[in-house]
Amino acid sequence: MENDKLTEDEVVLLLIDWLKSKDWVITDYCLGHTRGIDITAKKNSNVLYIEAKGARASSSSPIRKRIKFDSGQIKDHLGKAIVKSIETQIKHPNSVVAIAHPMDMDLFNICDPVFNELEKLKIYKFWVSKEKILTNLNI
Repeated sequence: MENDKLTEDEVVLLLIDWLKSKDWVITDYCLGHTRGIDITAKKNSNVLYIEAKGARASSSSPIRKRIKFDSGQIKDHLGKAIVKSIETQIKHPNSVVAIAHPMDMDLFNICDPVFNELEKLKIYKFWVSKEKILTNLNI
């Protein structure tokens, strides 16, 4: 795993480019502090909703700036992503739901064991870096 501290916006933009390369059409996305589903994409009859998180705050963020999120912040962000993903599943039961995080050891050590359990709930994962994207979703 890399130790590249991507922001949420960087994760969203990298994932959008990757999805487009896999023939997904991006129908909506959110950057900054915009509320909503971070990425909505369609391919054939499939709809994909992705909740993205970062490893650090954006330089334009109004919150306190740190080099990286600490373990408490990572768990807080993961918990919020899980709740939002379940809410999205309830609202859109015939869609595919996933959570995206930067490919980062601090995040991986905390999040990956949880992601493995979330797959049982059909909530999938994306690990995002500037070089590659890994997922347990067969797309």
